[in-house]
Amino acid sequence: MDVNSISNNINSLNTNTNNNHINKNSSTQKIDNNDDFLKLSINDYNKQRDELSLSLQSFNEGIAITKIANIGLEKEQEILQNINEKLNQIKDDNSSINDKNIFKNEINQDLFKFKEEAYQTKYKNENLIIINEYEENYSIDISTKETYFSIDKPNTPEIAIELAKEVSKNDFNSTDQLQATINKVENSSHQLQNLKDQFTDLGNKLESSARTSIKDQIDLSNKNRAGNEINFGKEASDFSKTNIQANVGYLAAAQANIIQEQSVRLLT
Repeated sequence: MDVNSISNNINSLNTNTNNNHINKNSSTQKIDNNDDFLKLSINDYNKQRDELSLSLQSFNEGIAITKIANIGLEKEQEILQNINEKLNQIKDDNSSINDKNIFKNEINQDLFKFKEEAYQTKYKNENLIIINEYEENYSIDISTKETYFSIDKPNTPEIAIELAKEVSKNDFNSTDQLQATINKVENSSHQLQNLKDQFTDLGNKLESSARTSIKDQIDLSNKNRAGNEINFGKEASDFSKTNIQANVGYLAAAQANIIQEQSVRLLT
């Protein structure tokens, strides 16, 4: 056997092996391992998705609470406006009414409706604008993974109680005392407006945070979709095929080396 021929065969095998190795390297470059979506495992995706879903649910509940509370406060404000109009009518009435205190009963009925409205303003059976004695938490809390919001829970029935005391102690036949009652009603209406503003501000903050959470969900979904668009089966098959070809080349080269060594021994 010609040693030079064996050497030529070995060189040919080594060349093929190097080419196969180069092909293997070029094949693996089809996927960029630095892509962000490849770093997002299924477990990570599910965890982030669940966290964002829970956050969005909390935001939705918080927004619903603020809207329901504002509706209840607005109805209470309307009742106070009606009381204020009645009191001003009594004040401007110059007819021969002997006792203007007869209108107190109507006003007290309106104040009773005021308190009823407070008890009816609920979210999932939780009172929003009234504090019960058995409650341990006197605030409305909205907590998510990203942020935390809290607002003191108002106790609007106290407004009705204070007004009822004012109506009871003042004599409507006295212009000054009647005006004092009107002023008290107007101040109470301003107090309700401040409470409405607080709930409105909280609702706006929740909506802003919810929009951010929705954007994060969209971004996460896009990452997951990008990962699903890759044909991992084909990439794995190509990679395995290249590995097999490379290993065959290494095996042939090894066998050629063995043959060369044996031939040299024979010649020597």
